[in-house]
Amino acid sequence: MAGTNNPLQIWLLSDGAPGHLSQSRGLADAVGRFVPVQVTVVELKVRLRWLKSLGRKLLPLVVGPLAPWLRRQVYAMPLPAGQPDLLVSSGGNTLLASALLAQEFAVPNLYSGTLKGYPHQHYSRIYSVTSLGVPNNLVLPLPPVPENLSKPLPAAPADAPWLLLIGGDGAGYRYTEADWRALAAAVNRLGQERGIRWLLTTSRRTGTAAEALLQRLLDPALLVEAVYYGQTPRPVVRDFLARCGGVWVSEDSLTMVAEAIYSGRPVRSLRPKQIQPEVNDDLALASYAERGLLVRSSLAHLLEEELTGATAASEVPDVQRLIWESVQPLLSSGRLQ
Repeated sequence: MAGTNNPLQIWLLSDGAPGHLSQSRGLADAVGRFVPVQVTVVELKVRLRWLKSLGRKLLPLVVGPLAPWLRRQVYAMPLPAGQPDLLVSSGGNTLLASALLAQEFAVPNLYSGTLKGYPHQHYSRIYSVTSLGVPNNLVLPLPPVPENLSKPLPAAPADAPWLLLIGGDGAGYRYTEADWRALAAAVNRLGQERGIRWLLTTSRRTGTAAEALLQRLLDPALLVEAVYYGQTPRPVVRDFLARCGGVWVSEDSLTMVAEAIYSGRPVRSLRPKQIQPEVNDDLALASYAERGLLVRSSLAHLLEEELTGATAASEVPDVQRLIWESVQPLLSSGRLQ
């Protein structure tokens, strides 16, 4: 498609959560892959949560000047100059803002995530990895991610180390000492029996106690490099993915799981014994397994399994193209000439 001297103005609504920002950037970058765009991040904070909840119920009745009035009451959200052509967002706190701004400026709005009770009619496209049962919902094989994370990495050498992406308590997952011991035992056994070496990074969820236990139990001779978030945090995930031949990732972070799958490496997701995940999160992981994008494992039974990989780079779906194909009809044909 021909370019334009006037890029599409995209307002990205951000509640400050890294996972939500990643998905929103994924939506914006998917459009930007096919047409020129100018992305402006609009930071928002909820002033009155009770009014936001009331606004959700009253949304079908909000018309005309009520939309900007309600927006100003609910949110601290300085708007940039000019007019957007498209709104993108993710995260429950952005849902009302997106609906109100779409009405205020009469532009399409894209949302990644579940609706949390908001009427689907107030969103042009809703992206999720499990069906929401509404007509404007596009079910994606993977959640949106920024452009730099969306393409499989070059093949790794046969002797490349494997990668451990370790999370911790949260999202309905709770790890015990027995879980960490089971993980360390499997890592050590693979190293000793099959000569596998490891890259490792923990996260903000892991906690210093779990990190200390892993440091004590893991054979240091098997670790090529280890980053412990509670001691010396560094953003190494993408670098480690490029260097590894396969990934083990804890299921409590769907963001880490998706990033691992997008890399094109073999992926195994790990879960502790105590889990009560949100229904949509569990369905998402089940759909990844059904598509052959990963293998799921319980830490308690890890040593009993055949510990091989699950996916290849050629199997990673082109999520950006799927998003663009759904967005293209929303945009004025004249705007894209």
